[in-house]
Amino acid sequence: MIEKISQDESINILQTKKTVRWLVDNTQVNVFNPIDFTGYQRQIDDKHCLKIVEYLRKEFFLPTAIICAIDDNFNDLSKLRIVDGQHRVRAFQIIQDKYPQRFQEIQDRELPVIVLENANETLEMETFITINKTSKKVDTSLAFVLKNKINKYKNCYDMTMPRAEYLSVELAQQLNFTENQNLWFDNILFEGSPKNTSKVISLNAFVKSTRKLLNSLARKEIINLKWENEDEIKECIEISYTIIMEIWRIVRNKWPELFEGELAKRRIIQGAIGYSSINKMIIDKLETLEYVDQNIIIKAIEKWFKAMDISSYDWMPGEKFSRFSSESGYNIVAKELINAIG
Repeated sequence: MIEKISQDESINILQTKKTVRWLVDNTQVNVFNPIDFTGYQRQIDDKHCLKIVEYLRKEFFLPTAIICAIDDNFNDLSKLRIVDGQHRVRAFQIIQDKYPQRFQEIQDRELPVIVLENANETLEMETFITINKTSKKVDTSLAFVLKNKINKYKNCYDMTMPRAEYLSVELAQQLNFTENQNLWFDNILFEGSPKNTSKVISLNAFVKSTRKLLNSLARKEIINLKWENEDEIKECIEISYTIIMEIWRIVRNKWPELFEGELAKRRIIQGAIGYSSINKMIIDKLETLEYVDQNIIIKAIEKWFKAMDISSYDWMPGEKFSRFSSESGYNIVAKELINAIG
């Protein structure tokens, strides 16, 4: 039985039910490809799927709907793209492959299914973002890339910004989840504002500033934002990661007092104010260099900070730089850093 759900008249939303077997045979996931920017979902998290598998080997209670989309009208022969629920369906596939007896037991169990009928990819992505930005079921950081991918379909074909944003998101992931004496480990908040949390910067602020730095590095041909394969993406991430790590090694050496003791002392220097202002300063100074490579950039940054006549006290909460909490404020702080180099 198929029922139409009455909401937006421009969107056909259908409600039905399908068996585990039908879902395994008739659904797919539109995985994001960073080379040509097709698709929109992250690779499925196998660890998460295996947890579902272990649950399903003993129990079967899955009351929430699988949400899917299709380009045209829906019928029982349709092949659907999963918008939300890919880990559950992947768990069914794993059970089918590894535990065929259990699959025989559950293959006729039914799940509620919501279908977005006659849906284009823009609607799919917007639905995906809405679901996962509010429910926090999966990593939402790709939303930054996806929003610009949507813009691509609105006659914006320059992929430089989406690629820089994609790279910025991947760097945030790597910095936030790689310990290895990393100042950014567990310090980036991937959802909401870092205020009243143990984090120092939001993903939004980190990405907004990092993409500008990456565009500057691309202009200097240190990284290539026109990648054509996975190896080139990997190289781009590695170079960018190394440069950001080196920048913050230099920053810590310049103002070690800020990185000792309580978190409050790092909230300005590592928060949006410090991170954005320092990147703006580096971008401005990079434009003065004629020939650069990765090593030259790092040595130049080290030289700039060594010459900079700025006290760590200026970065303390409630002090000089703490009031500049806007884009125009970051420009003021960056200008002061530049002038302090002499």
